[in-house]
Amino acid sequence: MLAAVRLQSACYALMQMKKALLGFTVLLSLTGCGTASIKATPLKEQNAAQVQADRKRCDEWAKSTTSIPIGFATCLIAAGYEATPEVGSTSQIVRLASASRTTEPTHVLLDVLQCDSEAKLEVERNLGITTTWMRDTFGWKFNSGRRQQLFIDCLKPRGYEIGKR
Repeated sequence: MLAAVRLQSACYALMQMKKALLGFTVLLSLTGCGTASIKATPLKEQNAAQVQADRKRCDEWAKSTTSIPIGFATCLIAAGYEATPEVGSTSQIVRLASASRTTEPTHVLLDVLQCDSEAKLEVERNLGITTTWMRDTFGWKFNSGRRQQLFIDCLKPRGYEIGKR
């Protein structure tokens, strides 16, 4: 009987935690993960109306991608802005090497995602069980400096510049 009461209490506590987690997830989706916080600097002397139109177009386009912040930033990069692509390999700004070049947002998105994935795989290739557990449990980023350099080395030959001008 006592075990049944404990099990019922544990189930109730689990349901409460699920409700709290669901509420927190909804709150996050409504606040901090939108595209408004992504900063982009125009590189083609775009006027305010053009910047607003580009942001609106990129916001709509990004909704069709698997990650709205990454899609939005890469769309702006393709449109001639410099922006941070919102991936784990870098917190630096990225821009096309030639500001006059026009590129499809999908092309930029694929380049950024592929380089990020390759950099992550390379630095995590020889992780042991303990290191993998620490990464998965605590969100520990392993060898982030090397990962960022691999990301940069992958993007540069594809026609991108990284960092401040």
